[in-house]
Amino acid sequence: MKLRKLLVSLGTVIFLIVNLVGGAAGEVLLHETMNFATSSSWDIHQAEYTVFAKPPKGWVGDVMPMAGDEESGELRLFYLQDWRDGAPTYHPFHSFVTRDFVHYEYLGEAIPTTNVDHYDMALGTGSVTKIGDTYHAFYTGNNPRFFSKGKPREYIRHAISQDGVHFTKLEEETFTSSPAEGYSTEDFRDPFLFHNEESGEYWLLITTVRNGRAAIARYASRDLSSWELREPLLLPGTTSCECPDLFKWGDWWYCFYSTDWVTRYMRAPSLEGPWEHPPMEAFDSHAFYAAKTGVLNGKHYLCGWIATRGGYSGEFSDTSAWDWAGNLAVYELEQDPEGWLSIHLPETIREAFGEPVPLNGQLLLAEGSAEGNRVTISADRDGGGVVFEALPDRPVLISTDVTISENARGAGFSFGGANYYRALAVELDMKFGLLRYDSSIVARMRYSVESSHISRKIDTEKRSYHLDVLIDNDVAVFFLDNREALSTRIYRMPGMPWGVYVSDGEACFDNLTMRILEK
Repeated sequence: MKLRKLLVSLGTVIFLIVNLVGGAAGEVLLHETMNFATSSSWDIHQAEYTVFAKPPKGWVGDVMPMAGDEESGELRLFYLQDWRDGAPTYHPFHSFVTRDFVHYEYLGEAIPTTNVDHYDMALGTGSVTKIGDTYHAFYTGNNPRFFSKGKPREYIRHAISQDGVHFTKLEEETFTSSPAEGYSTEDFRDPFLFHNEESGEYWLLITTVRNGRAAIARYASRDLSSWELREPLLLPGTTSCECPDLFKWGDWWYCFYSTDWVTRYMRAPSLEGPWEHPPMEAFDSHAFYAAKTGVLNGKHYLCGWIATRGGYSGEFSDTSAWDWAGNLAVYELEQDPEGWLSIHLPETIREAFGEPVPLNGQLLLAEGSAEGNRVTISADRDGGGVVFEALPDRPVLISTDVTISENARGAGFSFGGANYYRALAVELDMKFGLLRYDSSIVARMRYSVESSHISRKIDTEKRSYHLDVLIDNDVAVFFLDNREALSTRIYRMPGMPWGVYVSDGEACFDNLTMRILEK
């Protein structure tokens, strides 16, 4: 593969600045030559995350936003703590509390595991609700060793607390499914507590399997202690599902669930249905999972986790398999006039970033120009564009409106180096109609196949897209057109140059800005 020399069209207006310091807020400054970082001292074991929170040790598993305290001005986020220490007991409940999804206070353990002979050898997802002065946690007790004893593996468990910090388990209230009920004795988990104001009773929604298909079972109670089986709330049409969540917003009821490593939902005009799937199948891709909703200051949010890669083996590699658990991620939900939902960057996070900073970059393997905060580039099929200085060691928010020419194969972002034959790409792929990341370098994206788990479908007819890119260490979320997201994790990214590029055509990155999180 022959590399072209740097091309700078003398007939094109280009900002060539020798002094790398200065420039108006948000202005893109192009330089003839720059000294780019070729390595980074960043270490995931020492990394401190901000907007994508994690505990001091371990990682964030399934997230359970607390209900019943919506007027407090803060949101408590319980989650399954993933120690990854090889211990026989695992996944106790821990929690964070936040007021803005930027600053988190880690509160430590809330519900512990027990031992290898107990239901609570491992804890599974559930829900926590404040009712009066008492906190009620319903969760899954999971003991794989029960299989050899001819017993079900998963049980519904109940614990209460007066302070929301220290919970007491109510051993006598444990229950599970039975063959007579028609539900699987192997899949029976993730209880979600819902108060039905119309009937004056509480429901427990439990994900299970009936006749080989996923079901969200429904149990009813008036005392939160004894439970009566009812008909299932809905049948999603999948072979399995997890982590149910139910709430009303305006005229519509929404039921969230996770399956096939993505979070989905269905809606209905009443609790009796009919339930229907949305036009957009999922909010994010394979890297974001087990999300449930919470309310803070009257707004609805979707709270889940972004997976690590190779974390169980300790290699943390960009080519490793995606793990279970990682960093906390929160998106703001939006309801359109027709009642369908979308997600976007939470406004509280956007407001925490400062004014746009000047961007110092260099054209590489491309022709192009910069004027203000608009970058226009043209490159051949191998790709080329503008490479910028190394990312700062604080969270950043990059925003732009990308317009791609009719003939161009794709355009996107590069991370992890100034050399397009080493930098990893997140691309708006016009060939397959995807915004995607598959651990490929820029120059090889044209050889990549369509089957990337980390991708979102795009309409290639419009050719123009808005992107907000939220980056915190090795985690990046691409919010596409203020309606959906693509979550990624790129270990090569922190402390390294980044850029924008196009392949086999032209692209304009308008309103290209970077903002740094204010302390």
